[in-house]
Amino acid sequence: MKRSSLAWYVAVACLGGSLCVGPVVQADSPTTVKASSIGPTAVTTQVQPAQPVNTTVAKNSVVNNVASNNGVSNGAVVSDAATQAEQAALKQKQQYQADTETMGLLWMRTSAEYRALAYQGYNVAMNLVKMAVADPSHQRKPLAIVLDADETVVDNTKLMGESIANGNGRFDAPWWRQAVHQGKSQAMPGAVEFLNEVHKQGVEIFYVSNRYAPVNLDVTIQNFKELGFPSVDKDHVLLFEKDSDKQPRFDAIAKKYYVVVYMGDNAGDFPNRNQKVRH
Repeated sequence: MKRSSLAWYVAVACLGGSLCVGPVVQADSPTTVKASSIGPTAVTTQVQPAQPVNTTVAKNSVVNNVASNNGVSNGAVVSDAATQAEQAALKQKQQYQADTETMGLLWMRTSAEYRALAYQGYNVAMNLVKMAVADPSHQRKPLAIVLDADETVVDNTKLMGESIANGNGRFDAPWWRQAVHQGKSQAMPGAVEFLNEVHKQGVEIFYVSNRYAPVNLDVTIQNFKELGFPSVDKDHVLLFEKDSDKQPRFDAIAKKYYVVVYMGDNAGDFPNRNQKVRH
């Protein structure tokens, strides 16, 4: 799942084909757990010559069975200990991510600066759209803008805050799928006004998201329509199906349209960058 980001990016592909991106890298602190190795135990038996052969075989058989049973028991203990250590390390990593994301979420939910950055991003993009519309050199193809969805035009921080308040600060894939199916994503500050103004300018709008299409497309379209977004249909809401890489979807749009602006909250929301899936 794509994490909430504290940064907003606007990438511009017009008037010179430049791409302006300011990436933010958040480093995790994964814990490496090394399980100590336990060497095998050697069991040596000495057979008295006076003892019958069949008795010796029986004794050796008993000793070997005991050694074998001990080996299985020791192996089971080591396996259980390694599994518990892995689970503890994973829980520690998830808690670290939850703690950092909770602080970021608090800033996104409460700060005036975050709202101002959202409006600023839309205003910059709107100026570029108007410049492209007024420039006859761009009329060889119809104009379009390409946007990510979550935390770019829709805001999920209210759902995330409710989840934290209920004791769950880990936004994994099952949580995300349930959140999407509630259809309660809100519009980002200024998003509705911006998108409808772009639509009035005669510019096509494509929502390219890594929500998983087979289970999320219908509810996403319904949610976007209820928010008042324009150009919301299966031709313009392009979710991930077989490949989470957005580049093929970008390429398909660029074949037919001159893309004025790419907008997103993650480096993967722009052309020629590795993508991460959001289930």
